[in-house]
Amino acid sequence: MQNLYWIIAIVVAGLILLYFLSSHFLHEAKLKRQIKTPDQAKYLSALGGADNILSHELVGSRIVLSLKDYSKINRPLLQEAGVTGFIEKSDKLTLVVKTSPDLVYRTLFPN
Repeated sequence: MQNLYWIIAIVVAGLILLYFLSSHFLHEAKLKRQIKTPDQAKYLSALGGADNILSHELVGSRIVLSLKDYSKINRPLLQEAGVTGFIEKSDKLTLVVKTSPDLVYRTLFPN
């Protein structure tokens, strides 16, 4: 009789674990569906074109760029594309991208 209680307890624990795992994976799948593919043309246009970008690097949630001409930057268009912040130093422009920065980086610079 005591073995039956253990079997029931293990089955119930397994069902609870299965419920939590399935809800976690369903939530992750929903989040992935909500992430839009970045618009490469919009980003490049807002940065003054592909020829304006001298170098690029992904650092966490930031994309660090060196540009030929910083006056060509269209900040409102970058914000519309998904950039949440800017850090401008003498020779670098850092774009803060909170939603999928790696996806944005891979879209902009596929090589």
